[in-house]
Amino acid sequence: MFTLKFSGQPHHYEADSWILRSRSRRVAAQIRAFAPEAVLCVGFPEAAIALPVSPPIYVWMDALFPSVRRLYPYFRIYYGERDARALQRIEDRVLRRCRKIWLSSEWAAAEARQDFPLAAGRIGVQPFGGNLAMPFAAAEVEKFIATRNLTEPTLLFMANEWERKGGDTAVETVRRLRELGWRAKLTIAGVKIRPASVPETTWIEWVGPLDKSKPDEAQRMHRLLSESIFLLLPTSADTTPVVCHEAAAYGLPVLSTDVGGLQTTVDSGKTGMLWPVAKFAEEAPEWMAAALTDRPRYETMARAARRRYEATGNWAVNVRAAAAAIAADKS
Repeated sequence: MFTLKFSGQPHHYEADSWILRSRSRRVAAQIRAFAPEAVLCVGFPEAAIALPVSPPIYVWMDALFPSVRRLYPYFRIYYGERDARALQRIEDRVLRRCRKIWLSSEWAAAEARQDFPLAAGRIGVQPFGGNLAMPFAAAEVEKFIATRNLTEPTLLFMANEWERKGGDTAVETVRRLRELGWRAKLTIAGVKIRPASVPETTWIEWVGPLDKSKPDEAQRMHRLLSESIFLLLPTSADTTPVVCHEAAAYGLPVLSTDVGGLQTTVDSGKTGMLWPVAKFAEEAPEWMAAALTDRPRYETMARAARRRYEATGNWAVNVRAAAAAIAADKS
């Protein structure tokens, strides 16, 4: 609070090498007591600044700080130039000590190789997975796909941020689809407060946040994912939105924007579609109108989404792949 009051910027402990080293040494003591064969640092590589290089250190996360700061306007405001430079220096120091660095998208890996050239040869891609406790079997998902109502389609917007995730664009997209003659509806789930821009109308259902740990709310989420026709995610900034993997688990194609790591998450033209942010509301309605008149085409895309989830969009497959890579690297 002191630095925020007098400098206009908060004090970011993650950019303070003295604080990081102090915390990292405590973590190192715990690691020595545990005596692991390897250390996997998930989501915060700065924490490894004072860890010993033995056992070997591995990093697995969505994107490194410079990429995230360029992508998200919030990060450019929250982190001043001095802290941004400090964080990049700290990450560079840490990454040069790591055996492997896995990022969850090709976009993040390509950016990291440019930002951290000395670690470029050790940077690779390992996707994330959907956060589903008990995903349905493929046979069940086939039933969801076969019984979806394409004549009166329900589109799903499921996110916890309205502006960045493109909530207003999702509303406008469905409004335009209705103007094309479709009795489309939009279900909005995840956002706590209904924005004033969302009209009170029969074709919009406002659900609010859903807690997967509560059986009734988990069941509600299941119905939304199984019965909707498309997941709309016209986001302006995202690294790896795991909701895309969760939708794919249900054979639900994702219509999103070509930003950040979405090209790794959605196979545009096969498991969903990606558009430039400025073109989404203009082009997505026409594309949906064509897809909804061709059920075989729609079902092909839905099944491809499920296959992609099985191959690269779930934690079971991806954790095994990371574990196998660590074992192979150590042998």
